[in-house]
Amino acid sequence: MTSRGEGDTFTAMSNKRAMVSMQKVMLRYPTGKTALSGVTLDVLPGQFVYLTGESGAGKSSLLRLIYGAVRPTSGQLRVQNVDMRKAREAQVRDIRRRIGIVFQDHKLLFSRTVFENVALPLRVQGWTADRLVPRVRKVLEYVGLEDRLWSYPEALSGGEQQRVAIARAMTASPPLLLADEPTGNLDVATARRVLDYLVGLNRQGTTVIMSTHDLHLLESHPGRVVRLHAGALVGDEA
Repeated sequence: MTSRGEGDTFTAMSNKRAMVSMQKVMLRYPTGKTALSGVTLDVLPGQFVYLTGESGAGKSSLLRLIYGAVRPTSGQLRVQNVDMRKAREAQVRDIRRRIGIVFQDHKLLFSRTVFENVALPLRVQGWTADRLVPRVRKVLEYVGLEDRLWSYPEALSGGEQQRVAIARAMTASPPLLLADEPTGNLDVATARRVLDYLVGLNRQGTTVIMSTHDLHLLESHPGRVVRLHAGALVGDEA
């Protein structure tokens, strides 16, 4: 493994083509809590990055910054070449359409079928039925749920629900996918299967940033490991 402690040189060389580029980013919530302090980090297209660290280290806050749920208090953040501190709301919405997001608690719509959940990003983008239906079927086949098309989420196991969430995140072929503790509530075998799908997407060209506290997964699915502690970046190894 190689450390990126040199930081400034690496950033200067790569930020023009980075999928995500952070320069001394600080995030302080209205409560006064500082979630991130001075984080400098570049993620290049095609990388698979694990965010690790203890609970409260800042992993989820960093992901929320990337998809525009919050704005940096100070520093510079560019996502797909958009300045997220200065971006208008319309620009932030556009960025979100180009990012797939997988949450630990799935955030599925339980009043909608599996098909309708997975189709949602495509409907937002205005896809017509003749394009939308085969695409949804294809991604559900990829995650092994083509036979649950018209089931409702409550009829699925936790692992199946997470696979639906992955299908929804990938359905519009986003260049960037964020996963916030996607295996946190799953048994080891199911967690590895979910991670298999994310690694498979990465091999197809999607940049993946995944937060996790389960370091055992890194043994079977190696990648770049970014370590946070108390809101600061304390390690970056590939």
